[in-house]
Amino acid sequence: MSPVLASSRAGNLVRALIIIGLLVLLMRTAYLLWVFHTPAWTSRPQDIHYCGGWYERTETPDLTGGEARKLAGGRLDQVMRSPVLRPIAAYRPGSSCPRYIFAKVGSDTYVTYEITDD
Repeated sequence: MSPVLASSRAGNLVRALIIIGLLVLLMRTAYLLWVFHTPAWTSRPQDIHYCGGWYERTETPDLTGGEARKLAGGRLDQVMRSPVLRPIAAYRPGSSCPRYIFAKVGSDTYVTYEITDD
């Protein structure tokens, strides 16, 4: 008999773990939709909060690593992870916030984000 259908303690434990897992996924999806306006299954959120400001996704096509380094002005280092757990890279000369940050969505593919003027 399947552990999910069992009426013993093991069945109760398996059902409880499944319910807890579903609730966690539901709450994470609600959080990402509420705060970042992006579903959990996308790798390209519209806005990212970094360095005390908001960065918006640009409408440019995805860049390669070389193109992203050229646009940023230097070597890219991972500075954080996006709300959907993708690496965020930036070139940060000194203590100022960079104009562009890049979300890595493939082995050599980056999505460009530009700081907003708000």
